[in-house]
Amino acid sequence: MIGAAFAVAMTAAVYLLVVIVPGFIIGFATGIRGWLLAGASPVLTYGVIGIVGPLAPIMGIRWNALTLFAASALCAAVVYGVRRLINRPEERVALYWPRSRHWMVAGAVVAATGVGLLAMLRASGFTAIPQWWDAEFHANAVRFIADTGNSSPAALAAINSTGSASFFYPNAYHVLDATVAQIGGWSIPQVLDVSNGFQIGLFSLSISVMVVEVTKRPGLAAAAGLLACAFTQFPYDTLTWGPLFPFTAGVALSPAFLALLSRVLTTPTTGSVIATALAGVGLTAVHPSITIAAAIPAALFLAQRWISARKVPMTDLRTLLLVAVVGGVTGIFQVLGVLTATGGAAVTWTPGLNAAAAATQFATGSRSTGLPAVWLTVLCAAGLVGLFLVRGMAKLTWWLVAGAVFGLLFVLDATSGAAWVQAITRPWWNDSWRLYAIGAMGLVVLAAVGLVTVANLLSRLVPRLPSVVVVSLVALLVIIATKGLYLNRNTERLAVAFPDGPVVTHTERNAMLELAKLAPAGSMVMNDPYDGSPWMWALADVHPVFGHAPIFPNDAEAVGPQRLHLFQSFNRLDTDPAVRAAVRDLHIEYVFLSDGSITGSTAGHSPGLTGLDQVKGLKLVYRNSQAQVYRVASQIVDG
Repeated sequence: MIGAAFAVAMTAAVYLLVVIVPGFIIGFATGIRGWLLAGASPVLTYGVIGIVGPLAPIMGIRWNALTLFAASALCAAVVYGVRRLINRPEERVALYWPRSRHWMVAGAVVAATGVGLLAMLRASGFTAIPQWWDAEFHANAVRFIADTGNSSPAALAAINSTGSASFFYPNAYHVLDATVAQIGGWSIPQVLDVSNGFQIGLFSLSISVMVVEVTKRPGLAAAAGLLACAFTQFPYDTLTWGPLFPFTAGVALSPAFLALLSRVLTTPTTGSVIATALAGVGLTAVHPSITIAAAIPAALFLAQRWISARKVPMTDLRTLLLVAVVGGVTGIFQVLGVLTATGGAAVTWTPGLNAAAAATQFATGSRSTGLPAVWLTVLCAAGLVGLFLVRGMAKLTWWLVAGAVFGLLFVLDATSGAAWVQAITRPWWNDSWRLYAIGAMGLVVLAAVGLVTVANLLSRLVPRLPSVVVVSLVALLVIIATKGLYLNRNTERLAVAFPDGPVVTHTERNAMLELAKLAPAGSMVMNDPYDGSPWMWALADVHPVFGHAPIFPNDAEAVGPQRLHLFQSFNRLDTDPAVRAAVRDLHIEYVFLSDGSITGSTAGHSPGLTGLDQVKGLKLVYRNSQAQVYRVASQIVDG
C-alpha cells in the first residue's frame, strides 16, 4: 500500500516536472515573467513537443526525456539569441500587488488542484483502467511512443490505421505522457490517471492567469481559479464522455494562450511574439479543434479592443501577422499534417433535447447528473448583475460572449440535426458534449464575477475588513455551501469512467498478463476490436492486430484489406488461403477473446471471431472466467 502510494506520488512529481519545466525555460527566455510565465509554461511545453516531436524521427532521434529537455534548452537559446539579435527595447510588465494578493491567487489554484486530484483519487485510485471507447487508443498511443521512441504524429497509424496513406494524429498529449512513463516505468493507466487528474489544476492556473492578464484584479483571478474545479461540465464530463483526454488538455490550456495574445498586443515584444506563436503550436499539437475554438474568443477580444479604441491599430495587425508567421514556420509539421491528413467522415448524433431543456442544462450544469449545480447557478446570476455594478468587469465581455457562443452552439447541436448545424459544429465532431465543455469556461468566469460582486457588497456592509479577507470569506462560504466545491458530485461523475469493466475487468487484465508470457516478441495477437482486447498493448505490452475499435464502413480503408478480411473471416482459418496468408504476414501466433464490450453491450463477437472452438487450426491454451487464449497451429504460422 505504501509502495503504491509512493509510486503515484512519484508519477505526479515527474508529471509536473515534465509539463512545466521545459515550457518555463522557454518562457523565461522570451522575457515573460510572473503569473503569465507560470500559466504559459504548460502550453509552451506542448509547443516544444509540437515542433520537435515530428522532427525527431526524421533526424533519427529517439524520443525520451533527454530529447525533450535538450530541445527545450536549444529552443530557449535560439529565442534568447533572436531577442539579442533584434535588440529592441522591451518594456518589462510587472504586477505591483501586495504579497497577500499573490498568495490569494496561488492559494486558489492550489485548492482547485487539490480538489481535482482528490476527485480523481477517489474515482480511480490513480491506478484504475479508464473504460469506454477512446481510452484504449490513447493508452496504446502512449505505450507505442514510450516503447518505440517514435514521436511522429503519423506513426500512430500503427495502432489501427496501417492502410491509411495520409494518417496524421496530433500527439503532443501522448508524447508528454509517454515521456513520464519512460522516466518511471509506471503502468499506462497510472500515468493517464495522474495526468488527467492534473488537468483540473492546469485549467485553474490557466484561467486565473488569463483573468490576471486582462483585468489585473487578484480577487477575480482567485475566484476564477477556485471555481474552475467545481463545474461538472469541464473537465469531469470530458474525462468520462469519450473519454476525451487530449481534448480536455487542450481546453485546459486555451486560456493561457489567450492571456499571451492579450500580452503580445498590449506589449508587442520579440519575446511575446515568439511565446504566443509557440503556444499556438502547442494547442494545435494537442488538439487542432481547440485552436479553432480559441479563435472565437480571440476574434471577439480583437473586436472589443478595436471597438474600444475606435480604430484598428497597424501595430496590432503587424503583431498578429508576426505571430502567424512565426507559428506557421515553427509549427509547419502540425499545419501540413492537419491539412493533408485524410478527413474523417462527418459524425452525427441524434438530437435528444428541446431548446428549453438544452439551455437549462447549459446554464445549470445538469446534463450528466440530472441535477443543477444550484450555488454555481446563483453565482452566475450574481455575475450578470455584477457586470453592471462592479468596475472593470467589462474587460471580460469578449470572454463571456465567447462562452455564450459555444452555449448557443451546444443548444443547436443538442436540438437539431439540420445540415447547417452539422456544418458549423463539425470542427468539434458535431458533439454537443464538447461544445458544452468549451462553453463552461465562460460560466467559470461569470461565476467568479458573481463571487466578487457578493464580496463587494459585503465590503460595503463591513468597510473595515481588508478586501483579501472579504473575498476569502465569501470563497469560504461558497466552499461550505457547495460541500467542497461539489467534490462528491464530480467524484461520482468521474467514477463512471472507472468501474471494473465493461471494457476491461481485472480478470480480463490477468488473462492479458498470461498472454504476455506466451506471445513471442515481435508477434501479433488476433483479437476482437470491440471486446476490450486492444488494451493488451497498453497493459501487457502485447501487440494486437486491432489496437482500437474501428467504425465500419468509414474506417475500412484505414484498417487495410488484410486486417479487414481477418475481421470478417478469421474463423475460416482452416479453409481460406487469404486468412492463412494474413496470419503469416502479420506473424499472428495467438488469438485472444474476452467477454468485454467497448460499448457496454453484450452483443457477442465480431463476425470472423465466432465459433473459434470449431476451428481445427486453433488450440485453446488458456481460459479464465472471462477470457480465452488460442494458439495458432505451427504449420499455419510457418507456412
